[in-house]
Amino acid sequence: MPEIDPALARWITAPGEDPQDPLLRLSFTLDSPPVSARLLVTGLGTFRAHVNGAEVSPSRLDPGLTDPRHRVQVCEHDVATLLRGGENVLAIELGRGFHAMTTPNVWRWHLAPWRGPVRAWSHLRIELADGTVRAVATGADWRTRPGPVTFDSMYEGESFEPVEDPAAWKLPGYDASGWDPVLVDRPGGGSRRGRRAPEPRMQLQGQEPVVEQGEIVPQVVSSSPQRVVLDMGRVIAGWCRFSLADQVPGTAAPLEFVARHAEKLRADGTVEDENEHLRTDRFQEDRVRLEPGFARSFAPRHSYKGFRYVQLERIGGDLASLEVTGIPAWADLREVSVLRSSEAYLEQFDAAMRASLRNNMHHVPTDSPSQEKNGWTGDALTALAAMTTIDDMRRMLGKWVVDQVDGQRPDGSLAVISPTPDWGYEELSPAPEWTCLLPTLLDELATEYGQREPVAEHGAAAADHLAHELGRRDEDGLISGVLGDYLSPGSPGPAPEDKRLSATLSVARALRSLAHAVDLATVAGGSRDADPWTSSGQEIPGVPAPQSLRAEALALEEAVNAVFLDPEQGRYRDPGTPDSAPLRQTSNLLPLAFGIVPAEHVEAVVSHLVEDITARGGHHDCGHLGVRHLLPVLSTHGQGALAWRVLTAPGAPGWRDWLEAGNATFMEMWEAPRSCSHYFMGTPVTWIHEHVVGLRRGPDGWREFVVAPDPDVPVASISLTRQTDLGEIVVEVDRQERTLEVVVPEGSRAQLVLPGLATTVGPGRHAVAW
Repeated sequence: MPEIDPALARWITAPGEDPQDPLLRLSFTLDSPPVSARLLVTGLGTFRAHVNGAEVSPSRLDPGLTDPRHRVQVCEHDVATLLRGGENVLAIELGRGFHAMTTPNVWRWHLAPWRGPVRAWSHLRIELADGTVRAVATGADWRTRPGPVTFDSMYEGESFEPVEDPAAWKLPGYDASGWDPVLVDRPGGGSRRGRRAPEPRMQLQGQEPVVEQGEIVPQVVSSSPQRVVLDMGRVIAGWCRFSLADQVPGTAAPLEFVARHAEKLRADGTVEDENEHLRTDRFQEDRVRLEPGFARSFAPRHSYKGFRYVQLERIGGDLASLEVTGIPAWADLREVSVLRSSEAYLEQFDAAMRASLRNNMHHVPTDSPSQEKNGWTGDALTALAAMTTIDDMRRMLGKWVVDQVDGQRPDGSLAVISPTPDWGYEELSPAPEWTCLLPTLLDELATEYGQREPVAEHGAAAADHLAHELGRRDEDGLISGVLGDYLSPGSPGPAPEDKRLSATLSVARALRSLAHAVDLATVAGGSRDADPWTSSGQEIPGVPAPQSLRAEALALEEAVNAVFLDPEQGRYRDPGTPDSAPLRQTSNLLPLAFGIVPAEHVEAVVSHLVEDITARGGHHDCGHLGVRHLLPVLSTHGQGALAWRVLTAPGAPGWRDWLEAGNATFMEMWEAPRSCSHYFMGTPVTWIHEHVVGLRRGPDGWREFVVAPDPDVPVASISLTRQTDLGEIVVEVDRQERTLEVVVPEGSRAQLVLPGLATTVGPGRHAVAW
């Protein structure tokens, strides 16, 4: 990401120890019309910037959370069309975000080591028609006062109490003579006044911004003069716009109300607005006063919510005069695939995963838009293939890699959430099934997008983390974890089985991922056309040679087999358990998925797995790790029909009941879910893409890919259109007609694998039958 010179401007804030919603304003005069103008602007917290009353960008919640001890993101905008000769106004409004949170919470965001007053930094370079150049920057000449948002919290919501037209201060001609001078941080100043700290790196924003994604007119669930409950029709991430109806006269009394947001309703029809992780009685609640004479509308400016239902409670005025619009908002990602099928359930499943993911795309992938909003790394580790199949993720994942490296401790350890306020190194840790995301991301960026630079820049950090994990091996050569196959049926969270199996295999897989990433990053000539196993002879400083990484992975895999594989029964089980102990599906799935089961035992392990699923009536017994790998393992071993049965089984645990109940997103857990927009239980969508359609990326990218639809899945027709850096791939499968059509882009070739047929084809459209 390009670097920005911090000396271009000064950090400014408002007077007071912890200013709330400060408005920052500068009026300046241009003696000649502007020809071009580039605005660099950022904030610690969130910011909204305006030039002459117009927002400089449609983006929201900028600049995106980072650890500001290391780096701060800066947004860049062309604002030439917003400027004019004469008086101009540059205006910035600040919110708390996760930088200056006051809400007590279990993750300690309110105690983040960087916590301090919200601040703004801005530099505007203007080229004028007379040939001169003007620079306008934040500094001592700015003025400030508190804004109309008297409270804001990413978790609790916002309070809006206007005393004048909220747009007036952004415009030329406004009288700001009574405003206070800003406070200017000295160079090298820390976020806490009086503390000196190294200047963070300032870089242009790397990930896609959050933008509004349309509007929803809600339906009324129930209504009375005191309370109205509205339904958006689906869980969304975003907020509501509250507006007075046009017929309300400007002389009318104010309308005051509380708006509670939730994903679910209680049995009595009220919203279930509860969060056990907060130490406050307020959650996703906006408190609003609309003034008919000057402030007729409000939408939250510095926070977002995850919700389907909104409960309006009257304080003063008439709720019948209020119009409510739902505003979904998430990262402006480019969609790269479209799935179509004769089986409506598959389209519904695919759509639910897309919606669940997008509700969690806010500068980094998060786990839920309501309950947590944290970048849980293990959730993404299982959903990575789905993410990159659905959207172009290179920018967001690239930003997230940097966040994880910035959060790494000197001993190589990583937190289970990123960014982190110094939480998650000991809490719910160690958890390699989460923290091993970093090397996996480097491999994904290199393989999917051909990005070698992140491997070269951050490979050493990934290697340090793996060395940290290897240093935790016990006398069995295994690595412990505290989470495992999270949220398996009947579990309150951590898996009931010995979690060393999943933890050790996660480290082994991460070692192989890093080795592969290094291979791609050091390939001879730097070309993706080259043989990936032909080394250029280059080394990445701080990263062991790929063969050393693979040797460490093999040792871990052999240790898992030595401790967990029962060669007589042909299944994996916890050491010391009796022969009659129930089979744990994930303990047998992972060795199959990662290819470590000795060849002579594969058939027995698969057979035990099939027997257990069948005995359960076609249901799985998996948490977040198992559901990602169960169906692909079944298809790989000739059990495609059983995989279909599991995916479509009614009852719990399963997905069909969720979707048939009218949910458009996935739940977090199988019983009594907290979150209703949680993507890590939707990862069987990858089986749909890779086995029902059959499109699978080659081991080194899209120059060679596989199309191998599972013939045993009883789905008549299905297609997937997939954009890659080499061009568009189209796969159309018709099992009734026993035909396959494939479009291969230039620079690629496809291996077609069908019953009785295996062939390789080059660019163009191809049709085959079997």
